[in-house]
Amino acid sequence: MKRRSIILAIALVIILLGGILSVAVDNDFGRMHTQRLYLVNDNGYTVTANLFIPNAATAEAPAPAFIVVPGGDCPSDIGSPWATELARRGFVVALVDYSGCGDTEADPSSQYWTNPDGAMELDTVYDFVESLDFVDSDNIGVGGHSMGSLYSYRLSLVRPVSMVVSDVRFNDAPAEYDFNFVQISATHDEGLLARLSTFDEMYTDPFLCGIFGTEQIVPNQLYGSWENRTGRIFIPLNQTHQDDMISGQFLKALTESVSTAMGAPNPLPGDDLVYGWKVVAHILMIIGLVGALFALGGLLVDSRLFESLKLKAPEHSGGLKAGTKGFWIAAVILTLIPVALFFPGTAVGNAMASNALFQLGTTPNGYVVWMLFSACALLVYLLVYHFAVGKKLGATAKSYGLATSDGEGFRFGHILKSAILALALFLFAYGVLLMIFRHANTDIHVWTNSLRPFNAARSQTMPWYFLAILPYFALFQLCGSVLDFGDDRKGKVKSIVLGTLICLAGMILLLAFHEITLRTNRPFYTGHFAHFYLDLLTNLLPQFAIASALASYLRKKTNSVYVGVFLGTAMLAFGMVSTNSLAMIIS
Repeated sequence: MKRRSIILAIALVIILLGGILSVAVDNDFGRMHTQRLYLVNDNGYTVTANLFIPNAATAEAPAPAFIVVPGGDCPSDIGSPWATELARRGFVVALVDYSGCGDTEADPSSQYWTNPDGAMELDTVYDFVESLDFVDSDNIGVGGHSMGSLYSYRLSLVRPVSMVVSDVRFNDAPAEYDFNFVQISATHDEGLLARLSTFDEMYTDPFLCGIFGTEQIVPNQLYGSWENRTGRIFIPLNQTHQDDMISGQFLKALTESVSTAMGAPNPLPGDDLVYGWKVVAHILMIIGLVGALFALGGLLVDSRLFESLKLKAPEHSGGLKAGTKGFWIAAVILTLIPVALFFPGTAVGNAMASNALFQLGTTPNGYVVWMLFSACALLVYLLVYHFAVGKKLGATAKSYGLATSDGEGFRFGHILKSAILALALFLFAYGVLLMIFRHANTDIHVWTNSLRPFNAARSQTMPWYFLAILPYFALFQLCGSVLDFGDDRKGKVKSIVLGTLICLAGMILLLAFHEITLRTNRPFYTGHFAHFYLDLLTNLLPQFAIASALASYLRKKTNSVYVGVFLGTAMLAFGMVSTNSLAMIIS
């Protein structure tokens, strides 16, 4: 008990240190500050953004401003690498939650697919920024990642901007005035290569060539003049689509081009970057939060309130002993099931439109359908194993962690108390996240993986995603019983760590294969947007690994799966609905 209390205290200190470092980076160590904006558009819908304000920007010395727009369905804080580095150079930066993302409500009139003039609420943020007396209202630029590039260009059609930064290929109406334009694209951009034979086709893209005023663009060559706002340049970078959010070479190209085109009040070298320290800060907060959940989970299970959840260990594990031939055959089959169903599952889900229950877009819905496909296969796997092998090894309901008492009877109270404990742990984690968001003015994010407190609209759809994910996560935990690592302390640790890794090994290898083929050539498969589903495994797999390890730990503590299944499923549903670079409420 004392040891876990010490671990909990250390974990909370790590979270605090990470939060302090995050604030220090966002404030450029005292040279600027941030402010969360809650605006209201003309139709009464809430629009949110995060404003980065350099101390040097005043009414007497107004600064140029830049609006940063994150990529497809991402919340604002994902774009903080761009915002932080531009603000350090003296720009007032508005980091936007566009329509349906973050806490911005989905106003159909602002969405470009329902309104030809829709600017995804960027116009609402622009109007606010333009009204600030410490902003040079004649020098407001905009730029975004992925779909944020399209939204940025759409803003230029409804508001006068001085500059647009893009990283992808799109098509829209020509602007009727001059503004500087910078295209920074990755040569291994999976989204671009899914639609092109070779990256070089970007240099003859009709829309881009129209902006540049040439039949073929020469990379890294300046067209026109920055001073006359006719400047155009195309900067290719050897990286992937996701790298555009955070890579040093992209941030260097971005800050140098924006500083030159718009006139940075505080010019800094392009390689003078501090955002890496914020990555460190957020990794610390994640480590602290995970450690706190393990420690608090152990404390609560051992407490008088929840100690009745601890059941006796089963007489027979019913699993295959680690290292045996049967063990490895079972492990291989288990790890290949989600891999085999990944492409068909996400393909079916990709066609699933947002609806009254599952209000998110096609990407999270694709993952949900894949999980349901996998759950069906895991159920067949478990039944075949039990009747062909498990029963012979003495497996019972208790062997799989399904028992609710030490006797033969069924106790609903055990399941209810398990749910209460899971809820307590979930609310603790949510409370920590809320404190970070309120006091450090940031969500927790690394690369494109983000966790953020959600609003009422998201809380309404989370139960349905919880129910959709529950069969897969529950069967994933039950199938883990097939692998027996032993009952001693060392075996329990192995079952938590190695068991989780074995079950995820196939998906990890699939992701690794995707990354290797993409970074050395091009995506190996792009049907039904498979390349983006593969990309976002970098978000899903770490979350699943943490949820699974925590569930395994709680099972070992209680000899029951219920607490861990409820908590792990809630964590995954929250990650999917809150942000996670997936969530976008569509009306």
